[in-house]
Amino acid sequence: MKITVYCVVVLAALVAPSLAARTVSQAGYDLIKGFEGLSLVAYQDIGGVWTIGYGNTRYQDGSPVRQGDTITQAGADDLFEYWVDESFAPEVDRLVGNGVVLRQQQFDALVSFTYNIGVGAFSSSTLLAKVRVWPDDPTIRDEFMRWVYVNGEVSQGLVNRREAEADFYFS
Repeated sequence: MKITVYCVVVLAALVAPSLAARTVSQAGYDLIKGFEGLSLVAYQDIGGVWTIGYGNTRYQDGSPVRQGDTITQAGADDLFEYWVDESFAPEVDRLVGNGVVLRQQQFDALVSFTYNIGVGAFSSSTLLAKVRVWPDDPTIRDEFMRWVYVNGEVSQGLVNRREAEADFYFS
């Protein structure tokens, strides 16, 4: 009787963390912010999209960033955390699936990647397909590196970001 109870408790302890929603660590936030940079005045990104704060293209209410918009440091932090915590991290968690065990740095790197390319692109990516099969597949590094183009041209900034995300993922 005691052995059965202990087995159930041990199994519950092992399974419970995988059922909880994954969240981004401080190192993950720092990774994203480091590549996005901070602008308190709206600007057009390399793809021509109006952006503010830490690479945000929309506000919490869904309205788009427009030319001439400004934001405070506190507002930029709130906006960034809102989109990471309420959109990107939950979507990456949902798309990867509960049955896939990820280390924290793997999850953080995937959220950084998705923050940059968007949920739609991530959801249909070969990178996600490989993560679902075997998160430690070394060819996942190659999948990060496929996403370095802007308007058909290689962007060195994206090459640098993808190398850092892949390094972080496999650290």
